[in-house]
This record gives sequence, C-alpha cells and structure tokens, in this order.
Amino acid sequence: MPIVCENIPSGELTKKAEYTGISDFMRMKHTRKPTISISEKWNLRPYFMPSKYRTIVPRVDNFVVREDDVWVVTFPKCGTTWTQEMVWLICNDLNYEQAKAVELNERFPYLELGGIMPDKFALDFFPMVDKMPSPRLIKSHLPAPFLPKDIWTVKPKIVYTARNAKDTAVSFYHHYRNLQGYRGSFSDFVDAFLNDAVIYAPYDSHIFDFWNMREEENILFLTYEDMKKDHPSVIRKTAEFFGKSYTDEEIETLADHLTFDKMSKNESVNLINGMDNIQKMNNIRKKDESYNFIRKGKVGSYRDEMTPELIERFDTWIQERMDKYHLDREIKEIFLPSM
Repeated sequence: MPIVCENIPSGELTKKAEYTGISDFMRMKHTRKPTISISEKWNLRPYFMPSKYRTIVPRVDNFVVREDDVWVVTFPKCGTTWTQEMVWLICNDLNYEQAKAVELNERFPYLELGGIMPDKFALDFFPMVDKMPSPRLIKSHLPAPFLPKDIWTVKPKIVYTARNAKDTAVSFYHHYRNLQGYRGSFSDFVDAFLNDAVIYAPYDSHIFDFWNMREEENILFLTYEDMKKDHPSVIRKTAEFFGKSYTDEEIETLADHLTFDKMSKNESVNLINGMDNIQKMNNIRKKDESYNFIRKGKVGSYRDEMTPELIERFDTWIQERMDKYHLDREIKEIFLPSM
C-alpha cells in the first residue's frame, strides 16, 4: 500500500502535542485506496503520529497475520484494557488463574508500542508476537488503513471498542500527563485533540471507519457506554462472536471480575509495575499522586473537568465533523451520547 509520511513543521500546535522524548511529528496517509474492497469503507484522512513511527511502518504493514489471530483495536482510552481482559478470558475458557498469573501486556501485547515511545525504551514487540503460539491475542490503536495489510485478506477476528469524545479526551489527557510527561495544560491538550494533533488522531475518523465495517463477519463493534450499561449482555454478544457458550452464572462471574473496583485492584491488568518502569526510564513523576492506569471508569465524568464552554466546543466540533464528512446520524449517539 502506498503509505506516505509527511513531517509537520514545528509550531504552536506541535508544541501542544509534545510528550517526554517525542517532539517531532508527522501525518501518515495513503496516496490512493488499497486494492481491496474493504477500503471503500475507509475515509483515508491523514493520521497524526510521532515522526519516529515511520521506522516501523513497513514492519507493521507487512506483519504476517494468522487466520486465528484475535485483535482488539481502539482509539486510545476507549476501554482498551477492559475489552482486552474480557476478550482474553472469553477466548481462554475463563481461565482466571492464568489471567491473574500473567500480566495483560504479555498475554495481549501492544504491537506498535515501540513506534510511539522514546528511543531510550528500545521496545520491540514484533519478535515476541511472531513467536507467540496460536491463537495470538494482539492489541493495537492503529486506524483501519494502517493496520497490517494482511488483516483485510486473512480476516482474523477484530473487536473494536468506541467511546464518547469528551470522556475519551479527558482520560487521554490524564494518561499523557501522568505516563508520558506531558507538560501542557488541559486547554493545550484539548486544542491538540480537536485539531487532530494527538497520536492516532483524528478520533472521529478512527471510529467511523470501523463503524462502517461493523457488518463484516470478522468484526465486532462495541461501545464503552454499552459495556457500562449492561456488561453481561455485551459479554454474551462477544462470546457468541467467538463461538463460545457460557452459563448465566459464568457470565455474571465474568462481569463481576470486570467491574471497575476489581479491575483497578487487579495487578495483572492495572499496570502498576509498567507505570513505575515508564516513570523511572523517562525520569518523570506522576503529576497526580492518586492517578492509576485504570482511573475512573465512569460514563460522563468529563462533566467534573470540563467547563460548559468546553463541553459546547466539543459538541460543536463533532457536529461540524459529522456535517463535513457526511457521517451517519446514528453514530452521533456514540460520539456524543445523551447522558
């Protein structure tokens, strides 16, 4: 696929996007649609990424996908960890003991992480993922057009989770601030978010491409809000997607395991050790001492941190995007749910 990476000149917007060890950015795009039918459902807008990511573009694009792979894909902070733990347990016959004994990032590695982290981390998950026995479970935040090209012909199962814009932005800001040494203000981060200048942006296009593919047999489209509203129903739907059948009691037990309270205390998923390592290597401290990777888990928590003016700004932004890119009216409830 003809992927082009164009550096973005340093300026006010890139300054608002900087995080520790990363100050150069690019926009990544296709010059034409790939010769696969599914690409007709993609927007193909350019995506914002660290300039260093270009070094792994060919490795991602040419990554050998297996038919029995399982992928969890999301825009960042849309319930990724929550979805991963649910999917892993469903696919592994509810093996809670193994889930507890092995950290999630080993059970479910983040394929392209090395391409967005500072060089000092020297992260490379590709050899690890290559050696994993099948079926492999793999996490990615990449938008549809930049996932490995084999995905669209091999067609492994993909679970995609979306979340409303305002909660996503607030959660992403706290992640940037506490784990990536972000020095900008919340206002700076919002400017970057709304101008497609945070990694993996644009947020709306990322979600919309998968929304357009939601009827594909190998894609399951979920929302964070549905998981909060009725998690047992989402678990049943996900289990059916993977050809699994569990009793009502087993589903209730899994839903209880996945509650915010238990997830936040679960050391195999809350990345306590991972956060400590990141902070030490980046020589940064959490700005908020109470911050945890699994932070609040609430729907509508943006109201605690956004002014009415900022809320209105987000609402207007989504409406403008919907009008500009002719987005499906049904998807507005995902971007801006009536809560």
